[in-house]
Amino acid sequence: MQVSFGEFTADFDQRRLFAHDREIRLTPKGFELLKLLIENRPKALKKDDLFAGLWPDTFVTENTLATLVADLRSALEDDPRAPRFIRTVYAYGYAFACEVVERRPADAVGELPSAWSLIHDHREIPLRPGENIIGRAGLGIVVFDSSTISRHHARITIAGDQAIVEDLGSKNGTWAGSSPVNEPVAVKDGHELRFGSVVVTVRFGGHLVSTETVARPGR
Repeated sequence: MQVSFGEFTADFDQRRLFAHDREIRLTPKGFELLKLLIENRPKALKKDDLFAGLWPDTFVTENTLATLVADLRSALEDDPRAPRFIRTVYAYGYAFACEVVERRPADAVGELPSAWSLIHDHREIPLRPGENIIGRAGLGIVVFDSSTISRHHARITIAGDQAIVEDLGSKNGTWAGSSPVNEPVAVKDGHELRFGSVVVTVRFGGHLVSTETVARPGR
C-alpha cells in the first residue's frame, strides 16, 4: 500500500519514503514508527504501545523512543514546536497529525505521459491523459510547494491534442495569460498559466528537450 501526506509518499510494501522526486532514507525502526503512527491515525499511541510494536520482548528506555521520534521528525523536516506530521501527546505518547491519502489499487498501474507538459523553473512536468489536478499535496497531484496554491487548486484535462484548464474554487485563483479562469479554458503550446503566484508555460509535443523531468510522488 502507498499513502501520501504533505509532500511525502510512503510505500509500505517496499518500505520506501519519497519527497517529490527524491527518496528519503529512514532506518528500519524509523520507517516502522512512521507506519505505526499512520496506520493508527488519528489515534494517539501510548508509549507502551510503541515500545511493544517497535521493540517486542526487548527493554528500551524512553530516551530511545524520543531519539527515534526526533530522527523521524528531522527526516520529515517537522518542527516539534509547530508539528505538521508528528504530534506529541504529553505524558502519553504520539499521534500522526497530517491528512493522509491512501492509494487505490487502480492507481498503482503505470501511466504513460501525454504529449503535454508544464514548464516551471526550467523543469518539465509531464501531464498524463485525462485529469491532472494541480495542488499543494497528495498522491497523484501535480504538486507545487507554494502557500498560494490551494490543496486542489485547478484541473488540466488532456484529450489527445486538446488541453482544458479550469479552476477548482481556489483561494488565489487561476489565470490563463492575463485573464482569470472562471470557466473551462482551452490552452495551447506556449500559453502561460498562473496558479496563485506560480507561473508555468504549457508545452505540447515535447518542444523543450533540455529540461529536468520532475517525477510525480510515488513514481
